Amino acid sequence: MSSRGPLVLFMGGALILATTPVAVYAQDNGGATEAPRTRIYDPQEQKRLENYGLHLTAGLDLLYDDNVYRVDDRVEKPTNDLIVTPSLEASYGRPIGRHDVLLRGKIGYDRFVSEGQRSKLRLDTEAKANIRFGATCLVTPRAAYRQQRADYGDLNSATENLQKFSTIGADFTCERPGLFPVASYSRDTTRNAAQFDYANQTSDTFMGGVGYAMPSLGTLTAYYERVNSKRDTLGIENRINSYGLHFKRAVTPVTQIDADLRWLDVNSDSAAVGSYSGLGWSLKLSTNAIPRLTLSAETERAIVNDSLIASGFAIESRYRVGGEFSISELTKAGLYAEWDRRKFRQDAALRPYSITADRNRRFGGTLTRKLSDRFNVTLDAQHYTRRTDTDVANYSGTQVTLGAALRF
Repeated sequence: MSSRGPLVLFMGGALILATTPVAVYAQDNGGATEAPRTRIYDPQEQKRLENYGLHLTAGLDLLYDDNVYRVDDRVEKPTNDLIVTPSLEASYGRPIGRHDVLLRGKIGYDRFVSEGQRSKLRLDTEAKANIRFGATCLVTPRAAYRQQRADYGDLNSATENLQKFSTIGADFTCERPGLFPVASYSRDTTRNAAQFDYANQTSDTFMGGVGYAMPSLGTLTAYYERVNSKRDTLGIENRINSYGLHFKRAVTPVTQIDADLRWLDVNSDSAAVGSYSGLGWSLKLSTNAIPRLTLSAETERAIVNDSLIASGFAIESRYRVGGEFSISELTKAGLYAEWDRRKFRQDAALRPYSITADRNRRFGGTLTRKLSDRFNVTLDAQHYTRRTDTDVANYSGTQVTLGAALRF
C-alpha cells in the first residue's frame, strides 16, 4: 500500500467469527415439531449482527496538556495548550452469503488553540473481509491506513512530523476442536517527514503454526514467526525469529487469561546494533470476581523496530494494572497505572544518538457517564513521566481529556 497520501475514508472492519443463532425445538410423542420455545444467546453472534448496516459516530475531545513540547520541566518552563479534536467515524457491515465484509473509517482534526503549527489531520481506516470455506476454515484479507502527528516524547526536538502507517495482509485458520492450522502474512510501512526519514521502515511478517482447541482446556497454539524489517533510508535490515506458544481461555466464568510466550532471536546488518536472544512474552489477566468491579493486569516484553529513537531496534518491557468500578448502570470510574522500560540498540555511524535507555510511567483515572443509549461522555486525567539513562530528554506533565460521543 502506498504511503504517499491518505486514502480518504478508505474504511475497514473487524474480524467476524461467530455463526448464526441456534433455535431449539422440542419433539412431541408423535414426532411432530412444536413451535420454537427458546433461543440460545451467543454474545459473539449478537455483536456480529450489530455490526451489520451503516453506523455513524460523531465525537469531540477537549485535551489539556501542560507540556506539549515534552521539555524537562525541572530545567525550563513547559508550554501548555488546549487541543480540540472533532471527529467522525463510520462503519458498514454486510453479509454476502457465508462471507462478511466490514468497513470502518475515522477522520478527525487535532486543533491546537495556541500552538497552531502543531494542528494536524488524523485518519484511521481499515477494511476486512471474512471468506469462509469448508466446515470451519476462514481467510481474512485486511488492509489499514493511519496518519497522525508524532509525539514530542520521541522527537526530542520542537519540530513537526506527520507519521503515516499502512498495513496489508491476510490471516488463515481452520479453528475447530482438536488440531487445526493457522497462518498469516502482513506488510507494514511507516513513513515520516523528510527530517525524520531515517525512521522510514518496511516490514514483512510471516507466521505459521498449529493450534489445539478443547472446551475444557482452551486454545493452545504453537507457532513460528519471522519479521524482516528494513530501514529504507539507512539501508539496514533487522530480522526477528520467534518460536512461541499462545494460550487463551476463560479460567472461570469471571476470569480470563491470554498468554503468549516466545523465544526471540534478533540480528541486524549493523555490527554495532548487534543481536539479541531472550524470552519475550505477553500476558493479560482480567477478573470480575468482585461484583461491579473489573480488575486487569498485563505485561509484555517485545522487540520494537518502529521507533523514532533507535536506528536499530528497542527491547521493551511494559506493564499495566487497572480497575474499573460500576457506580451504577450508567456510570463507571477507573484507575490505572502503566510503566515501561526500553533499551535501544543503535549505530552511531548511521545516526548520532544521546540516550541508550529510558523509563516511562503513566498514572491516571477515568470516569464514564452514559447519558442515553446513543450519547456518553468520558473524563480521563493522567500524569506522565519519562527518565533517560543520560538525563537528556527527560520530561513530565499532566493531561486531562474530556470527550463526548454521539452514535447515530
